[in-house]
Amino acid sequence: MTWADAPTRLKKELDKVLTLQADVDAIESALNSTRTTIAQGQAPDAALSALSMLERTHSRLLKNVESLYTSLNIHESFPELNGLSLDFVRTLFMARDLKINI
Repeated sequence: MTWADAPTRLKKELDKVLTLQADVDAIESALNSTRTTIAQGQAPDAALSALSMLERTHSRLLKNVESLYTSLNIHESFPELNGLSLDFVRTLFMARDLKINI
């Protein structure tokens, strides 16, 4: 793979991580909704326990997505991106693609 292919490869990898991040965000939204619903009524202990377990699983999933992003070694290939968030890097690549298309 050539250096010129690196942005394309990186964009594909970032898209995959961002898809996972969107899924994690959707799960978080569902958990928040469920938490609100449970708080409004009397929930069985089993429901509270299940919700707690799902929240812990969500936290682990979020950490794993962050680890996956880190494992892409983006900062080794592009040291100028060091310290930038995943969303910001994606925005940069979208702007790059837009510039190329124009």
